[in-house]
Amino acid sequence: MPQDNNPSRPVSPELKRLQEPAQNSIRSFLRMAGVILLLAGGVCEIGGLISFFSAFDGSTAPRFFWLAFVGMPLLFFGTTCCIFGFMGAAARFIAGESAPVAADSVNYMAEETKGAVETVAKAAAKGVVEGIDAGRAESGGERIDL
Repeated sequence: MPQDNNPSRPVSPELKRLQEPAQNSIRSFLRMAGVILLLAGGVCEIGGLISFFSAFDGSTAPRFFWLAFVGMPLLFFGTTCCIFGFMGAAARFIAGESAPVAADSVNYMAEETKGAVETVAKAAAKGVVEGIDAGRAESGGERIDL
C-alpha cells in the first residue's frame, strides 16, 4: 500500500484546495496518538478486569477495578483517532478494490443493453418523425417552426 505521507504521490488540484497545510502532520499525530491511547486503554481495561475477576474467590476486594473505567474512554478516543488517521488509506484501498468491479459492471451493462437502447432510440425517433409529419399535414404542408 502506498505511503500516505509520500510527497511524490500525485494529487489533483481540487484535492490540494481541500487540504490544510498541516494535514500530513495532523494525520501522523492522529495515528500515533490513536495507537498509544489504544495500547494504554487496553492495558488499563485488562488490568481492571483481572482485578475484578480475581476478587471472586472472596479473599480480597478488587483493588484496581477502577482501571477498567479509565480504560474505556482511552479505548474510545484511541479508536476515534485511528479512524480519522487511517481514513484516507482505507478509502484508497476501498476505491482500488471496488473501481475495477464497477468498471466491469458498466462495460457489461453497456454491451448487454445495446440492443434495448437502440430499440428505444429508434422508437423515439419514429415518434418524433410521425409528430412532425402530422403537424405538416395539419398545416397543409407548410413548414412548422419548432
